[in-house]
Amino acid sequence: MNRYVVFALKFVGVWLALIIGQMAGGMIGQMLTHAAPPAMKPDGPLSLTAAIMVAAGLYAVVLSAMAPAMRWSFWGRFAALVGLLYGLESLLSLIEAIYFNAYVHMTDALLWMMAVGNAVKAALAALVCAFLWRGEAAPAERFGGLYWRIPVIIPLYIVFYFGAGALIAWQSADVRTYYAQGFHIDQGQLALLQVGRGLIWALLALISVASLTGGTWKRAVLTGLAFSVFMAATLLYPNPLMPWSVRHVHLIEVGVSNFLFGILASLILLSGRKPR
Repeated sequence: MNRYVVFALKFVGVWLALIIGQMAGGMIGQMLTHAAPPAMKPDGPLSLTAAIMVAAGLYAVVLSAMAPAMRWSFWGRFAALVGLLYGLESLLSLIEAIYFNAYVHMTDALLWMMAVGNAVKAALAALVCAFLWRGEAAPAERFGGLYWRIPVIIPLYIVFYFGAGALIAWQSADVRTYYAQGFHIDQGQLALLQVGRGLIWALLALISVASLTGGTWKRAVLTGLAFSVFMAATLLYPNPLMPWSVRHVHLIEVGVSNFLFGILASLILLSGRKPR
């Protein structure tokens, strides 16, 4: 069978796994937490169904580029993809959602429903990717200087976080109004939160570049795409808790800053790799 046809079929398989995982995860999360999902009103360019399909398509593009380039065994690839998908889409976002909940107004049950539902989606999508792309495992690599590279990546993320916030998000009057002009946000406390999130970002960058084969720039760009798409695409969903006038600004902010940060973090890590 033509390799392009095979690739297209695999892509569709991943896309369907993400859509099914989204639906199944939502139902499982709702059953376990007894949380009612918020009523989705028309808001933004896409309906909920269209947003799920588009976001799943964007995820599938990135996963279909990453999965064939992964070096580890089946379960290694599965674990790396679960970590990247769940860490980027859910863990990092939930940490910030909890911190900013005075503005977002999410119930504890809804937060748990999202955490559980996204875990189901990440596991199913990672399982399908690991099964569809089963290349031979390449030799492992050692990354030297992690004792200083990781600490360098953390403040780099903080610079990107506050820089993108000031230069992109805070330029929007709608964003400033949504966050009540930021008067009640403790900037020092927020910076400390980003130190913890920055450590998670650094570890996810390490998982990404360590699991991928290929040249430095290929791995850096794939990591940047994962950082950007896996976190930003969910902002396409209609959301009664955050209007589209705010979400679309965050979409640009997160998409651009995470992509550039992912590339730079990868270059920092890959400059010290030692094949064995």
